[in-house]
Amino acid sequence: MQDQPVAPEIGVQRALLDNGLTVLVEEVPGSRSISAGIWIRAGSRHDPPTAKGLAHIIEHLLFKGTHTRSAEQIALEAESVGAMINAATGKETTFYYADAPLEGLGVVLDVLTDLVRHPAFDAGLLDRERGVLLEEIRNRDDDPDQCAYERFFEELWSPAHPLGTPVLGDRSTVETITRDAVAAHHVSYYAPSNCVMVVCGAVPAEQAMRTIAKKFSSPGTPGDSGDAGPAIPAQPPAPSMRIGERFFEHQAGQTHIYIALPVPDIHHEDRFPLEVLNTVLGDGMSSRLFREVREKHGLAYSVASYVSRYSDAGAWILYAGVSPQNAPQTKDLLIEQLRALRQHGVDKQELELAKAKLRGHLILSLETNGHRMARWGSAAALGRPLLSVDQVIDRLDAVSMEQIEQVIDLYVQPDRLNLSVIGPKQADVAGGGVQR
Repeated sequence: MQDQPVAPEIGVQRALLDNGLTVLVEEVPGSRSISAGIWIRAGSRHDPPTAKGLAHIIEHLLFKGTHTRSAEQIALEAESVGAMINAATGKETTFYYADAPLEGLGVVLDVLTDLVRHPAFDAGLLDRERGVLLEEIRNRDDDPDQCAYERFFEELWSPAHPLGTPVLGDRSTVETITRDAVAAHHVSYYAPSNCVMVVCGAVPAEQAMRTIAKKFSSPGTPGDSGDAGPAIPAQPPAPSMRIGERFFEHQAGQTHIYIALPVPDIHHEDRFPLEVLNTVLGDGMSSRLFREVREKHGLAYSVASYVSRYSDAGAWILYAGVSPQNAPQTKDLLIEQLRALRQHGVDKQELELAKAKLRGHLILSLETNGHRMARWGSAAALGRPLLSVDQVIDRLDAVSMEQIEQVIDLYVQPDRLNLSVIGPKQADVAGGGVQR
């Protein structure tokens, strides 16, 4: 094990195992529980073009049994110590995690490492799981909001970038994928050097480090000797955002309006002033979008903005779901709020309110070990600097009016706007770009 000491004020200990696994442990004195998670740097954007949804299929199959545990044994062992175990597939990572009382630490680490490192990928169980996966896709396809979002995101990037691939993939992949294809993708991406493991809670860091090092030193799937594993496939190239206005007909009760602007990736220092500016624009009940679209005009139940950041791209997204006849007016209001940012900026009261909201949300999120774990794990998996809570708060507090003006000038650009309207074909909602 190669120690990589982290400054004491960060509050987390870090080590790099000889096989390349990154381990982070945060001691939380006074807690009576632990949260443990394993991040794999492989998500839907890493799916082969002919096998969309493969990362999500692997997530399901890892719970169906290892070389020494059946699916029932995985569930029984975890639940026997009061643990809750689950997983999630995203665009760039897949995440396996468990929450448990402190006394369940050993069992949780054993089960998590076993299912990630030693999946059996039984062909019969794959055939049985196809039905479950298809039902999940049908459930998505029956959700108008989810369908609209998937359509928007697929068309956001040019040309047809894998970052726009739906996490669940498509039915043809589920129906035709073979056991060998699943196992090969797992070997390619689930090497220790492509993983991050995090434990947070009432546990001595040295104890957790020793346990993890022991469990991850054993060989993994066939062909994996326990070392760093095969070379990780190259990351797909960075995407570019499509610019322009598009309408996609979709028969549903609502029209979904998305406006996206390109912003920097997850590593860029502008993420702090951008997050503050986004909070002013569309995060929460005091935001401009909520007050203007929902409170003042009563046009939408759901209206907000948010920043989606990835390892090599970013999108600042405004959204509203409205009745088709209100779509033109709502689109105009959204664009008018962008115009107002360019023409008038924000005032000092809004700036301070946004900072207070972000500070509060961050502090409240750290009340659970699970949120602490997710914060460290996502940062380490995507190569973002590890910052303590106080350091993040200092960065937010340091955001100045000048920085806000700079990010407005840089990213609220009239010629770099993506407008996507998805719903029944009613009124024309095209036209009306952002003007200075």
